[in-house]
Amino acid sequence: MERTLRPHLLVGLIAAAGAAAVISAATAPGARADDFTDVINAVDGDFAAGQTYFSEAVSDFGSNQDVDGLASLFSGLNQDLLGAPISLVGGTVELLDNEPVDAAVGLGISAPTDFADGLSEAESLYTLGESYLTVGETAFSSGEYGAGLIDTLFGADVVSVIPLEEILLGSVASL
Repeated sequence: MERTLRPHLLVGLIAAAGAAAVISAATAPGARADDFTDVINAVDGDFAAGQTYFSEAVSDFGSNQDVDGLASLFSGLNQDLLGAPISLVGGTVELLDNEPVDAAVGLGISAPTDFADGLSEAESLYTLGESYLTVGETAFSSGEYGAGLIDTLFGADVVSVIPLEEILLGSVASL
């Protein structure tokens, strides 16, 4: 027995599919078409800032300003290797949670004048990182998962990576 699709059955199936599409479109939350563009712009902003820092590093090294060049190099690496992933992951979670997408993350560091200055800056950064971890915890508890993730990742980097860079820069500055 051969099965054929009858024309009136085909029209009924198309009408039912169209009605289902209209109903689901009417009940679906409205989303902007360019939401992920905001995430890409934030990541692009991180990479653009990193490129600026790399250009500064080349200029500083060319002028025999080794500590400033190293600070710019670290800042560029931080933007590309730490800031861009934070913006990508955090921004994506913000979109999934219907939160506004935050702008690019700033992870530039300053050049200390000597070891004591580098150590002092490292301690200040550690305290700043702890405050971001606290802010992230507060955001998580209030249901702002994207913002909480960004603050927590940023705080973790500021507590673990960046103070070590400042201490290293202070050591180089003391030479």
